[in-house]
Amino acid sequence: MTEFLIRKFVKDFDNVNNSRVRKGYGLLSGSVGICVNLLLCTMKLVTGFVSGSVGIIGDGINNLSDAGSSVVTMLGLKMSAKPADEEHPYGHGRIEYIAALIIAGIILLVGFELLKTSVEKLLAPEPVEVSAPALAVMVFSVVLKMWLGAFNRYLGKKTDSPAFNAVAMDSMSDCVATSVVIACLLVYWWTGYNLDGAAGIVVGMFIMYSGWGAASETLQPILGKPADPEILGRIMKIAVRDRRVLGVHDVMAHSYGPGNVFASLHIEVTSTMKLLEAHAVASHLEHAIEKELDIHAIVHVDPKLVGDPEFDALLENLAEVLKGIDGSLSMHDVHIFHGSRLVFDVEVPYSYPASDEELTERIVAAMEAREPDYSVSVKLDRM
Repeated sequence: MTEFLIRKFVKDFDNVNNSRVRKGYGLLSGSVGICVNLLLCTMKLVTGFVSGSVGIIGDGINNLSDAGSSVVTMLGLKMSAKPADEEHPYGHGRIEYIAALIIAGIILLVGFELLKTSVEKLLAPEPVEVSAPALAVMVFSVVLKMWLGAFNRYLGKKTDSPAFNAVAMDSMSDCVATSVVIACLLVYWWTGYNLDGAAGIVVGMFIMYSGWGAASETLQPILGKPADPEILGRIMKIAVRDRRVLGVHDVMAHSYGPGNVFASLHIEVTSTMKLLEAHAVASHLEHAIEKELDIHAIVHVDPKLVGDPEFDALLENLAEVLKGIDGSLSMHDVHIFHGSRLVFDVEVPYSYPASDEELTERIVAAMEAREPDYSVSVKLDRM
């Protein structure tokens, strides 16, 4: 069913990095979500008001908020498809993340309101009319919501969009929440114990929990989460395929929305290489990364002195100094200026306990003790 809908309504559906295709996925998800949730909302509100169950009414209101979430998803993906402009030179792709965050906010608000109403119902319980049609509506809701959750999870996996994943998470939480309402209705039907208010509290708390989870997941790319290590590894593999590249470091990737990634990296080439050739190596690498990974790349070239015994001995001493301080430290961009100034970068794990100032002083002191003829300057790169 999911594949049929995708093939029917999304043109060029396999080209998921294209903004227009992503917009098509968003329209499909939103349209299906609106239809399903409005249907369930109507059925549950009618059933809830007839039976007097705050749990069923709350579940219906939750479906109404889900329909609103689908509208937000559609608008977010439509806006994210806008091309780059003067104010947004990297495009509008991050609007997808903002849309997902708005959805999470709606989920939290609905959960809080339901929790408040349910506490009032718990303190002043009212009779609930339970019937087979009411239970049938709730069971039908669970089945349909499970399908909707699987549908959006599939879209999220196919497009790597947090907006779809947030909607899928909301749908699956609805299944659990509705199941709680069904259980409480059955208990009341069989035993006469009125757990309607308690069911509403459980549903409200579960909705808030799912909203918080969706918000946390969405905030990471907005705040700037680390690039996927697999992507960084693939960039490095492409770089070292060229035998003229002696080493790769400072590889970074920044996402401006799904399918809109910019990367930068430094490559080392022999210092005897002519400028035109070095430029050609960098340019070829940029094109290769864009062609194979669909990532816009900027390559910086670092010259490396090769075959100089004195310089090699200096590198060996530096490596021993860093190893003596901590085995997790590594160096790159080692240069000698004016014959007596040694400059290099050191990669330091984020988890390294010492401050940058303390570590810098320790490295400089240890290296100058080994090489007193050089003044040492070090730059730390937290990785």
